[in-house]
Amino acid sequence: MKKLRIHRNPHCAKCARYARMHRRLDWRDTVEDSTSSPWNRSMRMGEVVVEDLANGTLHTGAEGMAMLCREIPAYRALLPLFRLAWFRQRVEREVAGMRAPRSKPAENAK
Repeated sequence: MKKLRIHRNPHCAKCARYARMHRRLDWRDTVEDSTSSPWNRSMRMGEVVVEDLANGTLHTGAEGMAMLCREIPAYRALLPLFRLAWFRQRVEREVAGMRAPRSKPAENAK
């Protein structure tokens, strides 16, 4: 029985790669993949939304990925990392459809 639905952009190669990995590791067959948007707008490249099929709630960012990690046993080892702020921020950036801004080197003032 499916418990979660992962919504992703249909044109995002990275999202498609992750979806294939989830399918391989989900030996309990509880997660399904969808390229439809859960909202009335198209999804950004790299954006991922996790839907709880039991009650229809949508989870984005690190919260959605933690939910996925709880459902797929192969990912459970990652759950303690979600307590770390830097890890949650990195996950937020990865699944929100945007890259982390790069810091600029400081200029020497003369």
